[in-house]
Amino acid sequence: QKNPILEREYCEIIGSYILPLSVYAFNDNDKVDEVFRRINSNGKHLSKQELRSAGATSKFANLVRIISSEIRSDASASDIILLNEMKKISITNKELEYGIKVDDIFWVKNKILTKEMLRESRDEQIVADIIAYMLLPETPRSSASISDEYYGFKNGKNQEKIETSLVLKQPEHIKKEFIIIYNHIREILQESKRNFSELISLNNLKYMPRPFQVIFFSFYDLVFREKMEIANYDGLVKSLKNINKDIDITSGQTWSYQNKRRNINKVKGIIREFFKIRDNNDPAKDSWLTEFETLLTQSKTEQSLYDFKQGFTQLDGRGQFDQGNFSKIILTLTAMANHSPGATGYVCVGVADNDQTAQRIKKLYNIEPVEYKNFKITGIEHEAKRLQGNIDNFYLWITQQIKSEPIPQTVKDTIGREIKIIDYHDKSVLIFCLKAGEKPIQYDGKFYQRIGANIEEIDIDEYAELFKRFSK
Repeated sequence: QKNPILEREYCEIIGSYILPLSVYAFNDNDKVDEVFRRINSNGKHLSKQELRSAGATSKFANLVRIISSEIRSDASASDIILLNEMKKISITNKELEYGIKVDDIFWVKNKILTKEMLRESRDEQIVADIIAYMLLPETPRSSASISDEYYGFKNGKNQEKIETSLVLKQPEHIKKEFIIIYNHIREILQESKRNFSELISLNNLKYMPRPFQVIFFSFYDLVFREKMEIANYDGLVKSLKNINKDIDITSGQTWSYQNKRRNINKVKGIIREFFKIRDNNDPAKDSWLTEFETLLTQSKTEQSLYDFKQGFTQLDGRGQFDQGNFSKIILTLTAMANHSPGATGYVCVGVADNDQTAQRIKKLYNIEPVEYKNFKITGIEHEAKRLQGNIDNFYLWITQQIKSEPIPQTVKDTIGREIKIIDYHDKSVLIFCLKAGEKPIQYDGKFYQRIGANIEEIDIDEYAELFKRFSK
């Protein structure tokens, strides 16, 4: 040790510990998976769901992993992150200062699963059952053997049907539909000011995964299969209150498709009057509740591709548009796009940089920030009204400002096309994003890159390496 921390005697104990090793040589992946499963059949067993997903590389398994990770808020921008960044998105107990508190995770907070169930990856099992329902033409039953089929852990036709359906419908499309329904449920819970168990159950049960699935399936049928939208949130909340007494969900290892379908139809009958036929073709309406939280979480482990600004105006009391700050946003996007081919950079405006900025906005505009994982979301409504009268005019005005920036026209068009104004609780946040193309992007005739939170100009003698990176 360069700077000794432990006493010598303890170092000798650690250094002299005999570590047993078993070395295997394999020529195919199936044998690797088999040995993995054999090792985990003794000692501390992995859960059934953990064994299913171990080594699974199908489209279905990957989609379950991605959606589950976003709901738990332990998602990362890349599948590969630095080891010392792992603690930022690790699930921890409330006693620890770092990571994601297990009690704050949707499944536990809403008493859908217990903490022990979450640690056994039962959340992924729920997500897997829901995705199967979305993909298969008929309502499937739920059981351990059926779940094994989904993952190819056991022979059966379900895996082939699901993979074929995912090729036709595309995983990203299924993920979008899933998150839209999940967001609807979260919004209902916010409206009710109760957790899921408190809302639907008189008895406030300790855990209730099947009732959650029934509610999810019912919403999915109405929104996507019958092309409806929520028309009366207040009435819907009242209809869901203690609805668990009106449904009869069987317990046990197997959940029959008859019982599942009967309960879905019963819930749909109760809540249908609070929906209406959808006026437009897109049910999302920029519902970015979960997506925005995922973006905030991902920024913790991939700082160079994310940036946050409190707004477009100065906080000097005059509230004038800060042209230099706006130009820096566009410069930042081009620097992010030079990170690597396919990289997507995000700049979120309406998120305070620090506590002092949030307090300054509160003092000037009497705005109470919404807090999420140490981020202070202050929104941009106060600026939009001050500068352009309302949020719609402000959006059009911002897109016009891009036209004067010293970047290629195609990049201006891309940035303008991808701007989003999303509602997060009662705050409006403007999100810029730019995905890297086939070649680097210049800003005012120069190339820039983002290193951590800093923007650096790329020297001419480094151009060859930059273009080589994109040619790959």
